[in-house]
Amino acid sequence: MLAAIVTYTLGFATAALALATIAFAIQAAAGIFPHDPSYVLSSRRPTIAVLIPAHNEEQDIEATLLRIKIHLTQNDRLLVVADNCTDATAAIAAAAGAEVLVRDEPSCCGKGFALAAGLRYLNASPPEVIVFIDADCEISPHGVEVLARACAAANAPLQCLDFMIPNPDRPAPPRLAEFAWRVRNDLRPRGYARLGLPYHLLGTGMALPWSMAEPELLATGHLTEDKYFGLELAIKGYAPRFFPGVRVTSYFPDAQRAHVQQKQRWMHGHFGLMNSHLPRLLYHGLRRRDIGLLALAADLAVPPLGLLAVANVALVVLCFSCMIGIGSTVPLGLAAIDMVLFSFPLATAWYLCGRDLIGMEEIKQVPRHVVMVLRSAVDLARGHKTKWLRADRSQASVRDTHYTHR
Repeated sequence: MLAAIVTYTLGFATAALALATIAFAIQAAAGIFPHDPSYVLSSRRPTIAVLIPAHNEEQDIEATLLRIKIHLTQNDRLLVVADNCTDATAAIAAAAGAEVLVRDEPSCCGKGFALAAGLRYLNASPPEVIVFIDADCEISPHGVEVLARACAAANAPLQCLDFMIPNPDRPAPPRLAEFAWRVRNDLRPRGYARLGLPYHLLGTGMALPWSMAEPELLATGHLTEDKYFGLELAIKGYAPRFFPGVRVTSYFPDAQRAHVQQKQRWMHGHFGLMNSHLPRLLYHGLRRRDIGLLALAADLAVPPLGLLAVANVALVVLCFSCMIGIGSTVPLGLAAIDMVLFSFPLATAWYLCGRDLIGMEEIKQVPRHVVMVLRSAVDLARGHKTKWLRADRSQASVRDTHYTHR
């Protein structure tokens, strides 16, 4: 009896993990296609509002505003929400020529609340398209206009390529984290775009038709308010699309502690969305026969890359122990197949967007990276609640990178 229970439990776990691995494999396989789909740009330039949430960003805000402002017209608006700031962010933003909304509500902390306040402020004289940019990001030249034109033509939420790179002055750059970022924010959404499928909103580099701006969907305090917002829009029938023609770039946090906190927040937020939105996406996708919602559900079922790798290895070890202890070989065979299945998209991801990052030195850092991932997973399993927290990043300006997705 015990042997049957263990066998069925491990078999169920293997099947669930296999579904997540298959979704990852489909995205990686689609990433092999040599060309991105073509995107239509509106022939008419829509009126644009650029909304920038800023919490203690006095080091970066002026440079960010000046880079954006030179590409705006007199019909556009540039709004900074100085959110619970204790520095000179608001004064610097005003001096740089931006409209400034000062928000001082410590009980409602988080970027989602700042974005909601900005939308309510803009409602008095709304634009046609709103573009969301973080205060520490650099957007590609003319990126705001191109993204807004594409959004107007698609009449749908768009997410551009959100790129994060290490500080070039950092002695030990987090190359494994950069590789995981490329997979999550470039390879996987690009694969879905090539299949004509929607993807998630990622927080910065987002564009939205004003008719779809709903502040209450942002004012939630969720750890991953961007994905939450995008999934709610998708369920309402406005699924976001990936637009790689524009890129925003920012830095990883310099401090290891800040990097760990940021990763923990993302992981906890992701699993929170799996719990709250995966059943809803499956229900609405099946009821409406909407392949886009089902694709979003499949992507949401994929855990962070490091955790997915750890889960595959752990499952093989457990199934091997099961074979030794009770003699059942079926779970081990299924786990081995799943491990082989996982190896394909991982190797594909390395070939497409990791060869310049991952070598022997980075492979030696894998155990340390695994420990960091497991700590976050254990904290989540123990019921530890992570709060929204802005991660400190480099004060230097963002440099360009030579990485190009193949």
